[in-house]
Amino acid sequence: MATAKEFVEFWLENSVHPDEQFGRKQDGVAVESLVEGLLVAAEAQGFSKKQMEDELGGDIHSYIRNSIDSQNADERARLEKEGH
Repeated sequence: MATAKEFVEFWLENSVHPDEQFGRKQDGVAVESLVEGLLVAAEAQGFSKKQMEDELGGDIHSYIRNSIDSQNADERARLEKEGH
């Protein structure tokens, strides 16, 4: 069985894509919507919000924001490399 953190990583990889969030760094509403979706999916898999917070080191919102920022940085680098 996966840990709560492994579940979150899998969910983020499959649910959040740079092209959806690209350039929306300050869009707290979008991140809040992602947090809500993650919590629903995690609960369905038997993970509590507290389990996720404990394994992620605290705030789920910040963890998702950081994940999006990282994906966006990777996407920018990829686009620059391709000459876009």
